[in-house]
Amino acid sequence: MISSVLPVSISRLLRSFVFTLLAISAPFFLIHEGYSALQIGIVIAISGVSSTIFVYVFPRINIPIRWILISLWALLFFSLFFLSVFQNATVYVISLAAGGIPLSGKDMSANQALEQYSIGKNASSQRAKAISYGYYNFLSYGGNTIASALLLFYSGISFRDIFYLSLAISLFSGVPYLFYRFPEHSSRSTRTEISPETGKLRNELATLFSLDSFAGGLVNTSMLSLWFLLVYSTSLADTGFIFVVVNILSAVSVLISGRLSTSFGLVRTMVYTHLLSNGFLILMAVFHSLLFSEIMLFARQTTSQMDVPPRDTFINTIIPEKDRITTNSQFIAARNTSIIPAPAAGGALLEILPSAIPEVAGGLKALYDVVFFLRFRQYRT
Repeated sequence: MISSVLPVSISRLLRSFVFTLLAISAPFFLIHEGYSALQIGIVIAISGVSSTIFVYVFPRINIPIRWILISLWALLFFSLFFLSVFQNATVYVISLAAGGIPLSGKDMSANQALEQYSIGKNASSQRAKAISYGYYNFLSYGGNTIASALLLFYSGISFRDIFYLSLAISLFSGVPYLFYRFPEHSSRSTRTEISPETGKLRNELATLFSLDSFAGGLVNTSMLSLWFLLVYSTSLADTGFIFVVVNILSAVSVLISGRLSTSFGLVRTMVYTHLLSNGFLILMAVFHSLLFSEIMLFARQTTSQMDVPPRDTFINTIIPEKDRITTNSQFIAARNTSIIPAPAAGGALLEILPSAIPEVAGGLKALYDVVFFLRFRQYRT
């Protein structure tokens, strides 16, 4: 069962390694190149726009999935190749856009959408699907953690080393696609109309998810890396340590979430764990102490991802089955779009009051939790 999903999982591990390495190091490189916090936020936003466009465009191309993924791999490789050759800020921004490279620290790429589709189509049962997705996501966290650990233990790493290593790893990330059986794929699909009741529910959920995503964009990997750099003058090695712990705790929290939701219900598991994590996020900036901020961030990560599995389950329970494909794609669109302006807004806030970023992000996320609970607490699923 595991061997059947191994090729795409390895590809995602390698891709996650590259994305995390670039996300953590981005603020350091751009400050070295003379960029301000606002300009860095705009660059992170540009990467979000590019990766979102890739997510919308490439899955709609009506050619075999293998060739779509190889095309995405080629764009990533050649973008990093030009970055490795020229190694300046202008080419850096162009490479991010041309390669669809997100600086969120997560693999939110068009590859992921197509790989997840393929895993689901190839799974022989619901149990096989669940195990395959778990393995696929676990290896993604592995790539994130390894990249963070590299920055921690190789304290003398240069930007040149980071670009060359990213180029080399990206080269190998396309090889597993040659050893995977991809299903048939067609972008031609009929659009189904949803009922007015479902449409109202969809709009409420999309609005709430957009608020949560915007707040999350203020504290994604690159923005947190920039925040620690500006507030505490952390080194790349210090930041690498922070994200080693963050990624390990995030992976563990996802595994625990399923057990909690069976005891407390989907909505309460989502809200209680998420609200707790946002309380820790707000506390990050209460005292000007690197150790205190790290402890609060680590405490946040113990519950920050516990809302994800129950949220996905809740959506695919409360929405009628015939409308789920349509509404799920619209939720993804709403979340991706709302994230885009967040880094630029965060960069502007960092110029004025750097310590306020965790408080603003945590406050907005807590507002999302409270409103979500008040609206959907009657659902006992």
